Amino acid sequence: SLLFTLYSSASDGQVRLAGFGSTRCSGRVEIYHNTTWGTVCDDNWDLNDAKVLCRQLGCGTPLGAPPSAHFGEGTGQIWLDEIDCSGSESSLTECQHEGFGTHNCGHSEDAGVICSGVPIRLAGSTQSSGRVEIYYNNTWGTVCDNSWDLNDAEVVCRQLGCGTALSASKSALFGEGPKQIWLGDVYCSGHESSLTECQHGGFGTHNCSHSDNAGVVCSGVPIRLVGPTLCSGRVEIYYNNTWGTVCDDGWDQKDAEVVCRELGCRTALSFHFAKTTKQIWLGDVDCSGSERSLTECQHGGFGNHGCSHNKEAVVVCSAILPKPGIYINPVGEVAWGQNVSITCSISTPTQQLLHGTFTLNQTSGSFSQNQTSSTNSAPFSILKVDFYNEGLYQCQYSQHVSSPLSDSAKLSVTVPLQQPSISLTSPNRGLVWSSEGAEVTRGYSFVFTCSITSSYPEGRFFLIFSGSNITDTKPAVSHSASFNFPVAEHEHQGNYSCVYEVTLSSRKFTSTETAPVSVVIKLPLLLLVSSVAGGGLLLLLLVLLVVCLVLRRRRRAKQPGAFVQTHC
Repeated sequence: SLLFTLYSSASDGQVRLAGFGSTRCSGRVEIYHNTTWGTVCDDNWDLNDAKVLCRQLGCGTPLGAPPSAHFGEGTGQIWLDEIDCSGSESSLTECQHEGFGTHNCGHSEDAGVICSGVPIRLAGSTQSSGRVEIYYNNTWGTVCDNSWDLNDAEVVCRQLGCGTALSASKSALFGEGPKQIWLGDVYCSGHESSLTECQHGGFGTHNCSHSDNAGVVCSGVPIRLVGPTLCSGRVEIYYNNTWGTVCDDGWDQKDAEVVCRELGCRTALSFHFAKTTKQIWLGDVDCSGSERSLTECQHGGFGNHGCSHNKEAVVVCSAILPKPGIYINPVGEVAWGQNVSITCSISTPTQQLLHGTFTLNQTSGSFSQNQTSSTNSAPFSILKVDFYNEGLYQCQYSQHVSSPLSDSAKLSVTVPLQQPSISLTSPNRGLVWSSEGAEVTRGYSFVFTCSITSSYPEGRFFLIFSGSNITDTKPAVSHSASFNFPVAEHEHQGNYSCVYEVTLSSRKFTSTETAPVSVVIKLPLLLLVSSVAGGGLLLLLLVLLVVCLVLRRRRRAKQPGAFVQTHC
């Protein structure tokens, strides 16, 4: 699994993010205590807890607080449970909890977090207005005002929890910033969860100076919905360092529309009322429906109301859904018959526990599955993949409305075959191994055996005889095949190798060829001895014949010439 941590050495209370698919600013929450890393239980885990953690890690603002081991189950110690943060704490250990090691959960309930990833701040003025600065590469830097408008400011204000954008300032209205300029040509639609999600020229790429620093003025009163998702729940606003509710006096669809728009949650689907014991901040709210924030609407003033806690406004909005992510495991080519997991996920500031439906479709095939999920992701399993599973896959998420389709992920199926092995035997012991290879006695039998370790059914082996066009083929039985030569002859001399072939779904796959085995055919020992003996006898007879001829000539040379009588 992946592990991302911001520290070189661990100390008590240090946190890190880990697990499958984790990044520097998203993952399974782990905390260091008593020389051991441990996880955090998801009981009561929410965005306030995530806000503290993201701030502690220097990872910007929280986008989600996924429960139920969204990034995979941890191992070993579970350190914290029942964490309850207000959101203003500087570290997770400052929040209320049951104590280290006290819990009633398992690792299937490990808490996770998704942070925006790049911290942002307002400098040079107040908490809700100032020069926009982002923290990147361990340095704070400014943003150019090229194309800077209210949509960009809206994203900044939402990311900071500072209500809605009232204005987008240019020309260093709040003073010139530090040396580094990080972003230029920023273009936001207004629905992004963080400034770095907007289109821009890239970190450090710009054509401006600090006299062009961008700024924002936010309404300054954060708002949230406390419920099953960030786009549905009880309406709360943050005032005087305290979260409080809104009374239902005069509450209607127009008021709900303003809340949904302020939170970037599209349109209001419904509203109703609930009971809590929190501070009530607003009553007699009367919106025209065009306001950018709830506090711009007419109301009786903060803390001025005449209602009880059983009349607090609850809103259900339709979320603006971003493009989901899609991940295939294992990565790369997948072996035929292997199990594959495809995970669809969605990361959005308007969703915590989604209770929506993920759909996985094969773009050029028949595969299509739906899965309802209460978290930000859903895994789909494809068991024993075949070639008809090959192709492109896309995810889509639906909750009242449908998200755009995800990018395409390609599933490729292959058949990896090992190189087979080759062995040579002689049932009647006519085989001798020498430096030249295998010496087989002529007239004796020999057997080549080809075998392979394979999980695929059937298949066949080819025995290749180099130096000729001879190739013998036999079906594989228990992943091996034997090729018999009953009588070794000189024409069997040469190099032999094996190749394995398997057919799956009408496709043929062939292994690499084995190293060759050299076979030399030799004469039997008795035949060799008799041949040598016969040759020697013939040579002896030739020698005797030559000797006889020489002796005969010598005898003739010694005989006296013919007698001739003469007279005196």
